[in-house]
Amino acid sequence: MRGTPDAEHDGRGGVRRAETAVLLQAVVVVAVFAAVGAAGGWVWYHLWDVPPGVAFQGQWVPRESDEGLQAAFDGTAWYVVCGLVAGLVLGVLAALLARRSEVATLVAVVIGAAVAAWLAYRVGLSLSPPDPAPLARGADDYTPIPGALSISGRSPFVAWPLGAVLGLAVVYLLGLSAGEVRRREQDTAWMPGAGSGSGPGTARSSSTSESHD
Repeated sequence: MRGTPDAEHDGRGGVRRAETAVLLQAVVVVAVFAAVGAAGGWVWYHLWDVPPGVAFQGQWVPRESDEGLQAAFDGTAWYVVCGLVAGLVLGVLAALLARRSEVATLVAVVIGAAVAAWLAYRVGLSLSPPDPAPLARGADDYTPIPGALSISGRSPFVAWPLGAVLGLAVVYLLGLSAGEVRRREQDTAWMPGAGSGSGPGTARSSSTSESHD
């Protein structure tokens, strides 16, 4: 039996509204990641210590021999820490709050984390002193020039998506585990002899005894 035109129209309208809600939710998730990524770039820069250096024979030289290497390591390490922590928190929040579609939330989280990683990098570099190498070429020897914030390689950019997906996965797995526990409790409640005697097994026992009487 076919439904009425009004019912079919209402059904299609409900599907469109649900799809629009899922899309809007995904856009909000990406926007929140982007905002936190920009803030993470500010935090990244302020956690990093600017290495002092000087110009010498057209090159930038850190004041201490290991200062430049330490600064590069600190910049990379702090970027990874900011990305993992912020991504983890955002992934957990997205899993708890964006519950309309797990697949759409996962896609939005991955895209948002990638945007956040790029924005954090760009904001951090915009706050950092410029690259000292070009400045040292035309400067007099021993002119003070601070070092610049940087990261080594491309692998640190994975920190944001990794933390976000990890947070998302933890919440989803805990939710599945809790649902499995509830399902087993419900199944156990109807097993013969379980509970206070309110299951089907008890009912069969009662009816049998009554027939014997």
